[in-house]
This record gives sequence, C-alpha cells and structure tokens, in this order.
Amino acid sequence: MEEGYYKWLNKLKLSKKVETFWWRLGNASIPTNLYLKNRKLFDEDACARGCDMVEDYEHISVNCKHLVDIINQLNAWGIPIPTFNSLDHCLTELKQISGKNLGVVQIYCTIVYFSWKNRNEIKHGKSDLPYYAVAANALFVAITKATSYLSYWSTNLLRESFISWCPPPKDWMKINVDASLTPSGLAGIGGIFRDCFGRFILAFGRTLIHWDIAHLELDAILLVKDYVKSWMKDYKGVIIESDNLNVIKYIQNSLKKDKGAMTLKLVSDSLFVSDFNKVVFVHAHRECNKVANLCATMALDDSFYFDSFSFDDIPPFMVNLIKVEYHPPADCN
Repeated sequence: MEEGYYKWLNKLKLSKKVETFWWRLGNASIPTNLYLKNRKLFDEDACARGCDMVEDYEHISVNCKHLVDIINQLNAWGIPIPTFNSLDHCLTELKQISGKNLGVVQIYCTIVYFSWKNRNEIKHGKSDLPYYAVAANALFVAITKATSYLSYWSTNLLRESFISWCPPPKDWMKINVDASLTPSGLAGIGGIFRDCFGRFILAFGRTLIHWDIAHLELDAILLVKDYVKSWMKDYKGVIIESDNLNVIKYIQNSLKKDKGAMTLKLVSDSLFVSDFNKVVFVHAHRECNKVANLCATMALDDSFYFDSFSFDDIPPFMVNLIKVEYHPPADCN
C-alpha cells in the first residue's frame, strides 16, 4: 500500500479494532488461509466458510459470499452499500466515496471486519452468527458512539434510507413505541419489545384522553418502565425507537452531561437508564415503526398487554406484521 493509504485510513475515524484490521490488511498481515498455507502453517487455502474459493485478502474484503449476504441485508434495510469487483477497485472507490459520504465507507469497513470476526468463530469451532445479526452489529458499531445514556444512531444516514425495521446488536433488546390521537381527544400509546433476532418479547397498549400528540409520544417512552422485567436487565443494552424526531432529540438533550444542556428531572427519573449498561434513544422512520404504530392504534379501542404466555391472544393481523419483520436464528425451528 502507498503511504497515502494510512493517512486516508486515519481520516475515516473508525473504531480502533476496525482501524487495526484495515491497517493490518494494508501490511499484508491478516492470517487468511492462503497466508498460512504460503508459510506452511496450514494445508488448505480455501475459504473457511465453504465458499470454494481461495481465501486471500481480496476474498475476505470483497468477494466472500457471506460478506455479500451482509451487504445485501443492509441494502434491504435501505442503506445503500456498494459491491466491488476487486480489492483495487474497492480501495479506489472507497477513497472517492469517503469525500462525499463518509458514513457509507465507515459501514463498509466495519462489515468487512465483522465478517472476518465471524469467520474466525467458525475457524475455531464456534457457532457463527447469521448474516443479519452480523449486519446489525456492524451497523451499530459503524454509526454510533454510544454512551451509557444516549446515542445518535442515525447521524450519518438519511432518515429516508430507513425503510424497514432493523434488529438490534447481539444480546441487545429493541423497544419501538408510538402514539395515536383522534380529533375527539381519545388517544392510544403502545409499544413492542423484541430481541436481536426480531423475536417477540411483549407488546402493550394503553388508552388515554389527551390533546397533544408530542406529549403522548413522550408518554409512550416514559411508560416503557412499567413493562421492564428484572430478567431483561441481563441484556447488554436497550434501543428505544420512536418516529417522533422532536421527542427523541428532547430526551437526548435532556440526558446530555457537561455540555450545558438542560437536565430534565422528569425524564431522568422516569426512564430506566440506570437499570441497563446502555440505553440508546433513536429516531426511526415511520416505515420502521409499523408494529408500534399498530399497538397505539389498537389501544384506541382498549388497553392491552401481550407476552409469550398470551401470544395466542394476539390478533392475526398483528401476528402477521410481526412475522414480516422476524429474523429467525439459524438454530431455531
């Protein structure tokens, strides 16, 4: 690699592990099977994941079908990630793209690292993650700088790019909430809890009388604390999604520290930010919040609560909508 490669790599502001991986790639020091075979440390040079191709640097960073599956999943979520013909083509295009859309380059570099990390799990006899879980983990690392309380998940992406629900990282939980208001003042707020595979945990809806939709959207988030169970605290973190951008910004600003922002006692006391290692508040496009919107609409008729023990009581149209976004793990029937 030319000297400019390292200067360019430093400007990408990748996470340390991802930056180190690409620095090692530039130094030809990633132990692919071809690398190991050339040094007589391994007998096979084929891809460890059964691609029937030589596992060289170009393969792990461009051609591996498992990497392509991750890219296709991100494209299905509305996040346009490019594919390349060769490693030279990849690096040339990434350098050009980084001047216009740094976020896309950060995501690409991160998914290559996570794809390699997943490959190592298989290489050492461990179970690998399905491609959609790897995509979610990579997306989270690439475009967030999470603290214990808040994060701007969508900083580097256009709101319009989110066209479907995206699962949280491994061992995280995602909670989507929404509110509905009629001209008469009849209101409903609701939400749904799901894990990293999109599996249903619980859903709730509550009927209210109100006149301000923004206040209701905030109430929907504050109400989450009533449904958090003690066993949920074993999750590594929680993502709270709402399609009301103003409310999400309001909470994010309320929980900022040492930046001169207001500290809203109502929010900090009512939320469960201290119960989990990380709690992330995210604005979601409305298309990514369909089940929560349905919960809020159903609550206009009556309050409800569904969990795994009462799943059979969920209306079929709600079950079908949950199934559309469900991502089953490889070892589940």
